[in-house]
Amino acid sequence: MSRRTRLARAFCLSASIALVVVIVAEVVFFWGYLEEQRALALDYRWFVGIAGRWLETGQLFAARQLTGPYEVQTLVDFLYPPVALLLFVPFTWLPAFLWWLIPLGVFAGSIVLLRPARWTWPLILACIAWPHTISQILYGNTNMWVAAAVAAGVVWAWPSVLVLLKPSLLPFALVGINHRSWWLALGVLVLVSIPFGGLWPDYVTAMRNSDLGPFHALWTIPFFVAPLIAWVGRTRADRRGAPLVYSRIPWPRQSQMSTTSRPESSSER
Repeated sequence: MSRRTRLARAFCLSASIALVVVIVAEVVFFWGYLEEQRALALDYRWFVGIAGRWLETGQLFAARQLTGPYEVQTLVDFLYPPVALLLFVPFTWLPAFLWWLIPLGVFAGSIVLLRPARWTWPLILACIAWPHTISQILYGNTNMWVAAAVAAGVVWAWPSVLVLLKPSLLPFALVGINHRSWWLALGVLVLVSIPFGGLWPDYVTAMRNSDLGPFHALWTIPFFVAPLIAWVGRTRADRRGAPLVYSRIPWPRQSQMSTTSRPESSSER
């Protein structure tokens, strides 16, 4: 191993450790601050409240959203497509910890499955250390579920369709669009959206009346970029010798590679 390689590996490791410390410090700080403001899990509680209101009254959008132009207010105006109720309604009876455990577990598990190269570690951790990422997790925002869908999408393609539950992040839903499973998942999403037919005109009206700009979610992007970085720097190959995410490259089967391939050295990781 060359001196340059050793220095690069040492830098990546040191930067990763430093960023982990930053993440822990941010969690401690934001946790204390949000707890003082009684804002821990605030978004989660609001989503469950919206689902409960819909179950009781059938009302999803506020009257002011349907009567004319309005200025969007956080935790007042519902801006999700009706099909998002399939995510919110189950949590009117599911234990709250699953709201965090499921998406964060999928997010972390998918990245680990990719086995990203060491040079990507600081970049991935920097995305997680982004203050808005930490705060959105502690608020219980749906961005956790979007990030999980993107992370699973770079591994299996079809889960990224679930990003469409938050249409403002549409570009991330296109991960895996060139795979059949993605289109099948899209078809399923369309089918399960049909029972909410009566709410779709209200959704279109509410979005048309809002003052929401196209770039309002720009500050949340680092959370969703992290799994893409892991995919770019992936080192894991499937049993056929092809990288994950269903590479279209006609890779030879493992048995055919035995005479020409060489094992990956630790310096290449």
